[in-house]
Amino acid sequence: MDDATWVALLALTLVAFVLRAWHLDTQSLWRDEVDVVRFAGWPLSQLVQSLTVARHNGPLYYVLMRGWLTLAGHSEFALRFPSLGFSVVVVPLTWQVGAQLVGRRAALLAALLVAISPYLVWYGQDAKMYALVSALTLLAMTCLWKALATGRWQWWAGFVIAASLSLYVHMLAALMIPVYAVGLPLAYPRFRSRWRGWLISLSLLTVPYIPMAAWQLPLVLGAHDTGHPSYALKQIVSLLFNLYARGVAMVGGWVALAAFMFAILAGVVVTGVRTNGRLVRVKLFLVLWLFLPVGLVYLISLRAPVFEPRYLIYVAPAFYLLAALGILGLARLVPVVGGVLLVLVLSYSLLGLATQAVTPIKSDFRAAAAYVMAHHQSHEPIMFQMPYVRHTFDHYFDADYVALEGPWTNDDKSVESVASLMASSVGEHTDVWLVVSEEWLWDSRGLTRAWLNTHGESVESARFALVDVYHYRVAGTH
Repeated sequence: MDDATWVALLALTLVAFVLRAWHLDTQSLWRDEVDVVRFAGWPLSQLVQSLTVARHNGPLYYVLMRGWLTLAGHSEFALRFPSLGFSVVVVPLTWQVGAQLVGRRAALLAALLVAISPYLVWYGQDAKMYALVSALTLLAMTCLWKALATGRWQWWAGFVIAASLSLYVHMLAALMIPVYAVGLPLAYPRFRSRWRGWLISLSLLTVPYIPMAAWQLPLVLGAHDTGHPSYALKQIVSLLFNLYARGVAMVGGWVALAAFMFAILAGVVVTGVRTNGRLVRVKLFLVLWLFLPVGLVYLISLRAPVFEPRYLIYVAPAFYLLAALGILGLARLVPVVGGVLLVLVLSYSLLGLATQAVTPIKSDFRAAAAYVMAHHQSHEPIMFQMPYVRHTFDHYFDADYVALEGPWTNDDKSVESVASLMASSVGEHTDVWLVVSEEWLWDSRGLTRAWLNTHGESVESARFALVDVYHYRVAGTH
């Protein structure tokens, strides 16, 4: 790496740090982030056992967070800072992978797109494992291509270790194994002498996965309720590409999406006109990296829906590498078009960053709990719909209270049976608080609120981002 490239990459890494540290604690913690606090506090044996429980995606991150939270505390800033660090590391790792695959100029532009990506910044400010799994995937990719280039056992070992760790950070990192596997065939014949190391490393990679596969395969292949909605393949691709292009605030509309998609298409097609066969194979590898895990998660979801956009965050670098290739390729062919495209992509990325930094997007339990604290009397019970959000509420609510669970009604309970459950739950209480968040997952018909509206009088209410708070005065039901 020459001095100019080193300085540019260092500057991009610092930019990435500043953008991820900026407004790091602005958003309230949402339920998945509070789960980090809860699960990290479990005994180690219980964390290991959670591997066999649906909706637990891997214990390694929580093990790592145990010591960190002991040292740093449970504030939003402390809880999210490890993700910030892992997300910053993604920038130089993207450059490293890109430099090996598509050259230093395209790699540097891809590192810039990653540094200012609203989507990747968002998960660099989220206290979950998604930034870490992205970093481990890129580290594994770096080691893989270094091993193919040099044949040194240290790089093969680094690949096996990084890829294996990613499996225990998030179970769906296993969908990258087929992507790793196509590395040598697509690099052949240049690296044909590396087939033994490639075969041995892939074989070794399956060993740490065996304990997970024993329970994961029945879990993902068997039809059961996973808590995730079903998506068509077209919806999955559309949602991912919109997030990568527009961020979680979805700014820019079709213009931002079109700019990125045009860059991606150019990266696949236009740059192939004046390149050799190696770059064509490299671009095929990037396309497989981008699409193969997506197709696999769709096939799994035909039996048991498991798709969430953040679960596939490790394919985002391929998206930005292809976009960088396309922008540079167009700039060589038609400089004005390439320049306009670059300005659009950078402008909408920065707009997305500014929007999500100041807009409440996560469930604002911090404000909701503060509101209830200011108006709540100790004898007044608080009902939660859905009940799981109580953990997030309790993180911010520093007082004793009686907790009530809103009834599960999405199993088609009749209005009469829900009314009976509500009457039994409310009992003789004359004042009841209701905290509502993600109600559609538990009571999509709103029967809990309907019963309280019928049998009580609304005293006060307040609305926050994805959280509504109601105070009802009701007559005793017994």
